[in-house]
Amino acid sequence: MSEETPIPEEKTEEPENKRPPIRAFNPLVNYLFYTIAVLVTYAFYWALGYPPVIAIMLFFVIRLIQDTNHVNKTYEYKFARQAAIINLIYSLVFFVILVINGLALSQQLDPLIMPDFLDLTSWTPMFIMGGVLGMSNIKRMWGPLTFRY
Repeated sequence: MSEETPIPEEKTEEPENKRPPIRAFNPLVNYLFYTIAVLVTYAFYWALGYPPVIAIMLFFVIRLIQDTNHVNKTYEYKFARQAAIINLIYSLVFFVILVINGLALSQQLDPLIMPDFLDLTSWTPMFIMGGVLGMSNIKRMWGPLTFRY
């Protein structure tokens, strides 16, 4: 090639679905928070019934919606965004079951959703918190390194 011929520059575009660098991840903090939240929720359930449980879980569902929105707007990794949406849908389904069945049971009625599965309503806080735990893990694994809890 002569000096006058420009050398073509290679494009180094980063693919959108590139895996982020591996970093240290210790989920024990998330598990501890999850366990404490579930135990406190069940203490409220045994002491006061379903309405306080619904209120506590509403707080976590609202937080989960906010976190999912944040992940979808700011995270580059496609899997993290998809996992956040799945966690939100999963938790919302169980929250609806908790609200409908919990209010029915607090009024001494039979559960309206899946009445043959008697313990479903009492298990829903664990399932909802499973979505919260999943979101927390997403934020720690794929979030920005400057993210603080």
